[in-house]
Amino acid sequence: MNQTIAFAPTRIDFVGGWTDVQPFCDEQAGLVVNAAFGVRTRVVVREMPNAREHADPFIHAACRRLEVKNVLVELTSDAPLGSGLGGSGAVGVALVGALAAHAGKHFSRRDIAELAHDIEVRDLGIIGGKQDQYAAAFGGFLALTFLGDTVEIEQLALDEHRVRELQARSVVVYTGQSRVSGDIHARVQEAFRARNPDTWNALKTIRRVAREFCHELENGSLDALGELLNENWDAQKRLHVSTTNERVDEFFRAALHAGALGGKALGAGGGGCLYFLAREGETERLRQVLRNMGGEILEAEFDLGGLRIL
Repeated sequence: MNQTIAFAPTRIDFVGGWTDVQPFCDEQAGLVVNAAFGVRTRVVVREMPNAREHADPFIHAACRRLEVKNVLVELTSDAPLGSGLGGSGAVGVALVGALAAHAGKHFSRRDIAELAHDIEVRDLGIIGGKQDQYAAAFGGFLALTFLGDTVEIEQLALDEHRVRELQARSVVVYTGQSRVSGDIHARVQEAFRARNPDTWNALKTIRRVAREFCHELENGSLDALGELLNENWDAQKRLHVSTTNERVDEFFRAALHAGALGGKALGAGGGGCLYFLAREGETERLRQVLRNMGGEILEAEFDLGGLRIL
């Protein structure tokens, strides 16, 4: 049986998130620094004559866009529901990549990321920026500049030792609280459009922190990243009250007393996964404290390859 398999990673959005979302990036250039994360989506496309149209809206929309018929599509994801890891972006990239390859269409990684995002926004009505799709498509460590509909990609060339050191000190924990990012995006966008000064000042802070984080990640001390993560998180919380809650705040208080230099909620916040950077030698203590609070540690490494099609 003729089949195509695609894998796409999720992402850790270190800093800069929300500046890739309209209308902010329509008026001022946004900047996001992220890394692909080895919690992946898997899509299998198999030929099946006279197959029915797929009930899943994402699969249905992707098949229609790519003019692919008579296939069976199986989709699985390692990401917890509502994790904040950009899971829907990974799904879209894996779907578009697999369907395009199965149909013999030659798309670049950028093409795949753009079409996956367009399907989410136009066909499914999901509000969000483009960073998730670009991380899933390209992999590795990225600095992404957003202005209007354009995306400038800088792939950060961290050496192997740097990646290993950052990996050893990184902790991703799932709080057990699923959240719907579209709801939070809608609330923040309402504040954007109302020209709420606190919201716009917070976004400008987030963008500045992203520039500083990019420099420190490539050339500075990893310890310096902790304070920048905290500054980004403080600004993120000023965007809207729904970006945090009591349980998320409890995790942060415990983490900062158990060896974390800094951290942030991944994605839109409000639950899902949290990222923490541990002090050197404190990673295991931090993980144990978070487990004791009922958190699930996601044991995955940075994904340097991005979308893979077999």
